Amino acid sequence: MPNEENLIPMDQRSESEARELGQKGGIASGVSRRRKRSLKEAADLYLSLPVTDRRRANKLLRRQVDPEDIDNQMAMIAGLTDAATDGDARAAAVLVKLLGEETPPGDADAGEVQIIDDL
Repeated sequence: MPNEENLIPMDQRSESEARELGQKGGIASGVSRRRKRSLKEAADLYLSLPVTDRRRANKLLRRQVDPEDIDNQMAMIAGLTDAATDGDARAAAVLVKLLGEETPPGDADAGEVQIIDDL
């Protein structure tokens, strides 16, 4: 079990041991990046598939969504919109972030209260 007593800094290891550990770290990093990329590709593929639930598809059609645009991604956006309009602040924040309309921190026009001492 690693703890402070058995941790050895890299500058106190031999050059070959440091190189070997660096190589192992690089290999593990590559595996992790490939796994994340694979998950992202799978999510992208799934979200681009057409909606199979007729009720959900009909709901989107009633909202004037073009039939060729009805996929799982559009259904997800519609669900987020429904939740946001029902008062879910997290869903609203996700939609705003997706639209890229977040204001930078510290922006005075971001709805923050600014106290002005003019006495």
